[in-house]
Amino acid sequence: MNLKRLLIVSTFLTDFSNATLIFLFTLIIGQQKTAYWLNLLWASYYGGSFVSHLVMVSYVDRFPSRFLMLGSEVSRWLIVTTLLVNGNFNRPLYLVIIVCLLGIVEPIFHPAEVRLLTEVFSQTEMVQINAMLELSDQSTTIIGPFLATLFTTWFNARFTLTVMSVILFSSVIIVLMMPASTTSEKSISVGSLRTTLSTFIHSSALRHSASLMFLLNTLFIGTVRPVLLKFTQQLGPHANFNYTLLTVSQSIGLILMATHLARKPGHQSNLLKRNLWAVLFIAGLLVLISLTTKLYLLILWFLLIGLLSAIFDVENNLLFQNASPHSEIGRMYVFKGLINVGSVTLGTVLASVVLNWLSVHQLYFVCAAFLLLISLSLLLRHTFK
Repeated sequence: MNLKRLLIVSTFLTDFSNATLIFLFTLIIGQQKTAYWLNLLWASYYGGSFVSHLVMVSYVDRFPSRFLMLGSEVSRWLIVTTLLVNGNFNRPLYLVIIVCLLGIVEPIFHPAEVRLLTEVFSQTEMVQINAMLELSDQSTTIIGPFLATLFTTWFNARFTLTVMSVILFSSVIIVLMMPASTTSEKSISVGSLRTTLSTFIHSSALRHSASLMFLLNTLFIGTVRPVLLKFTQQLGPHANFNYTLLTVSQSIGLILMATHLARKPGHQSNLLKRNLWAVLFIAGLLVLISLTTKLYLLILWFLLIGLLSAIFDVENNLLFQNASPHSEIGRMYVFKGLINVGSVTLGTVLASVVLNWLSVHQLYFVCAAFLLLISLSLLLRHTFK
């Protein structure tokens, strides 16, 4: 099996096991405890992820990529296997601690993986690779929760954890099959953290890539997805079913476009302008969503948003990768990860506050208006610069 296949399979197993485990623990706590414990569960995961990103800034580029990837997968396998052997699934605090540990070790994998990818593949090939990674991420958000529900319903939580332990062990074996590095680690000179941060701040391409991600995460992902169930409750009966339809339709759009980009990579020129156009169209669709009450139209709008989101994610990643110095690309992706986690959290908090005065439809419209104004002004500024 060549390196490309090894990396894709390893990424899929990592994303799949993560999505399945988090959903499984949500099911376990949701059946036993109040919403307080559910919120605490997710807060512990994102809190652990945020702390992990802060710590990784100092060392992610100082160790071999495979070493970090292996450490992440071995740690996750040990955590899951320990829980499986212990068998204590009924104590919510115990599960919260487990999820926090998973949140700490899981983010180590991806920055190291990106560094290894950029060593092996050219910029042209990275379009296809990014599309494959997006495809893996989105498909596992559907497959993981579905199988977690299926296994837990047909069997039990212990059986599901056993399957996850086997999958994680398989991922460990696959990482072991990868080359340590295509570049001598001793030949890579990693500057100080202050130097890396200065590079990040003074690179217009890195700033633009991170800023657009921050904008979309805060005003779209962080505000739309967490309150989408409340949005569907205003459409009439069958709110849970409608919520699932809209969520799946967006994921299908993401998967379809990621599959297309993986087979036929797009142009690499004008990535910033193409990112701005994607944000602009997503904002326009969000306006339509805020004004629509017909389910079939909402399914169409969310499907189109999924298509555009895949284009944005793939090309935004490529813009970021092309602008990052290879010797410090791991750190750059840690910064990107911090911005990603922080912006989604900020959007969620803002949505919770604003909903004290506005309806969900009004919240969507306000966010869409801000997205439209900001993306249009940036697009015009970039065009006539």
